[in-house]
Amino acid sequence: MSYSYFADLPRLEDIEPTAHTDVLVANPRVDQGRIRVAVDAVFDAHPALGAVFEPWFDSWTSRPGGGWSWGVEPPGGAVAEVVGRHQASFDMRTGRLFAVSLIPGTPDRLVLTASRLCMDGASWRTVVDNLVTEYDGGVLAPEDELSARTSAPA
Repeated sequence: MSYSYFADLPRLEDIEPTAHTDVLVANPRVDQGRIRVAVDAVFDAHPALGAVFEPWFDSWTSRPGGGWSWGVEPPGGAVAEVVGRHQASFDMRTGRLFAVSLIPGTPDRLVLTASRLCMDGASWRTVVDNLVTEYDGGVLAPEDELSARTSAPA
């Protein structure tokens, strides 16, 4: 179990414009039950994703104990709007700092967002890789990798 201490807690609105975000593309469609089980497994393996921040004497402390949120968006929804809703729902006092949403379509897209309060860049890459592996390696791919594969000359 890990704990962090801050003398001055940064305001979410100051750090969230740079929240970690990844879009995974599914081919074939995402199985909602399986993806939620995979996210649960990854969330359990990375307890910092559920960091809860509490005042403690003259500073702030964090501890594991929060949760993650799930949403199914309207088909064809914009990723930027989904990320905006994720960030608006973040609450450091309850530990809601990680969100996942499915945007159904052709192909399905899975939007992952985490606050920088709970995850650094190197750890975020591991979280995304773990989710891809946990769901079923090869079915989910980062959106930028998929576009590189489909636009490469044959």
